[in-house]
Amino acid sequence: MDTATLLCAVLGVIGAMVVVVTLTRARSGVPDIGELFEGLDYLDDRDRVLDTPFIPRIAGGMFRAVAGRIEGWLPANYIAKVKHQLDQAGMSQSRKPGEHLAIQLGLAALGILLVPFLPPGSPVSSGPAVLIFPAMGLMVPNAQLKRKAGARADAIFKDLPDIVDMLAIAVEAGSGFESALSIVCENFESPLTDELATALQEMELGLPRKQALQELRDRVDIDIVRTLILALLQADALGIPIGRVLKSQAIEVRARRRAWAREKAAKLPIKIMFPLVLFIFPPILGLVLGPAYLSFGKLGGG
Repeated sequence: MDTATLLCAVLGVIGAMVVVVTLTRARSGVPDIGELFEGLDYLDDRDRVLDTPFIPRIAGGMFRAVAGRIEGWLPANYIAKVKHQLDQAGMSQSRKPGEHLAIQLGLAALGILLVPFLPPGSPVSSGPAVLIFPAMGLMVPNAQLKRKAGARADAIFKDLPDIVDMLAIAVEAGSGFESALSIVCENFESPLTDELATALQEMELGLPRKQALQELRDRVDIDIVRTLILALLQADALGIPIGRVLKSQAIEVRARRRAWAREKAAKLPIKIMFPLVLFIFPPILGLVLGPAYLSFGKLGGG
């Protein structure tokens, strides 16, 4: 064997050893893919479904199937109306329009099933009064939606001046509009910040700011919020500084909240009149006139 062949063999062995050592170190340095998810609350859809108890899983699946079938039978404009009501009540993430309608029909069917168990001589056991329970079953979910929507609107109205103030301060400090929204959502808890966080996520996913704000206006659907969003859209279209618009809007919404508080205070004497007449005045009259009545009774008997 000549020198050149021996040198080539040695270099080949050395090269092979370098390759083997490099691959071994690279494999040992790469963590297992499962280690990346350790400590995280990660479950795929299949595991999440299997973690649910058997009976709720079967019942929930049947309920969702029936709700989807009902939603497919009804007109699209009616489904959109129900979805708008769910958005106003803040229940769009937990309840779909078909599920809401299925709950209504289920309660109406339960009211029909209760009719045979009523006493025979009762006023609601015969005639048109039998329809009271099914009608109540249809109206109770809608009444719940209206109550939650009203409470949510009041909470948004009370929190709006503080949120707009924080937005104005963040924008005037040099933050962009999206960054200001992120700051407000991180430091303020309110139904309005939940909607702002949804709009911010939509903008981060590529939705234009104008469309995201318009969808926010449709979801909230309160006069003062619509006015604020309209001012922001006009400022964005005309090139007006958003900080100046937010500052003026903060003054306006604070004045409207002050007027709203004065209106509530003015209605308080009228609202307190009924509890006074029904629950407070009768015991006072009994305490005051009771001894006098007993005294007159003794005098008349004597």
